[in-house]
Amino acid sequence: MLNKIISVVFIFILSTTALSAKNITLFGTHSQSYQFAQLQNALSYSLEKNYLLFSFKGEIPKQRAFNLMNHKEEVDVIFGGATIERENKGLPIRIPILKGLNGWRLPLINKNQKELFLSIDSMAKFRKLIPGQYYSWSDTKVLESNDINVAKGSDYEGLFHMLDRGRIDYFPLSVLEIFDEFEPRKHLNIIIDVNTLIHYPTAYYFYVGKNNQMLANDISVGLEKAIADGSFDDIFLKYHGDVINGILNIKRKVFSLDNPFLSDKTPLSRKKLWINLHPESN
Repeated sequence: MLNKIISVVFIFILSTTALSAKNITLFGTHSQSYQFAQLQNALSYSLEKNYLLFSFKGEIPKQRAFNLMNHKEEVDVIFGGATIERENKGLPIRIPILKGLNGWRLPLINKNQKELFLSIDSMAKFRKLIPGQYYSWSDTKVLESNDINVAKGSDYEGLFHMLDRGRIDYFPLSVLEIFDEFEPRKHLNIIIDVNTLIHYPTAYYFYVGKNNQMLANDISVGLEKAIADGSFDDIFLKYHGDVINGILNIKRKVFSLDNPFLSDKTPLSRKKLWINLHPESN
């Protein structure tokens, strides 16, 4: 009889917990991703809320995702790049989840121009080179705002072939993506430059609906606690440590650019929130 009572109580507790759990759906990533792990960790600090995190399974434009989120339908949190326009569409939690890592760029160059960047020793010379970029990327606007003449393409794959044929000088990609993007195209007449890094500040935030201040507070508090106890950096290094070490192991010159499309509320002065792949610049 006692075992039956215990079983009933246990089932009741499980049922009550399931009913009281707050489901949160994250748009813009999947459940095995770095972003998902960081948000799940941040939400874990709000024990009394019993948040359960899920990833959005559909494929919809980000603009529609923002609309759904602001109406509290299907989407609760969006992971996305920080722009002034986007920060007006939702409520940003201004902690750069990628620590600005995606703003560090390596150039793909033509194999016949292996020493291209060795002779580039000033910003004036750097600005004379022609990079290739996809026409709608925010990175294209950043480069152009720094007085760089960008060759814009409407076909992503075509950019690699433009470089292969020598129609552009270089094709800069984030350190987070360049190795995976280069590997299936290494048969082309292109290589990853080993002499240069290009950097401009970028941020990726978690966004919540404009009227969801409670969730924004819980995520913000959770992220701050994770930063303070070291778990934020533990997760960051678990997912990105190999890339970071690979970059730091090779000495490169850095060309630093401005990013006028970041809000003046971007926490650039909080150095702990950002990764520096050129420690000599400190």
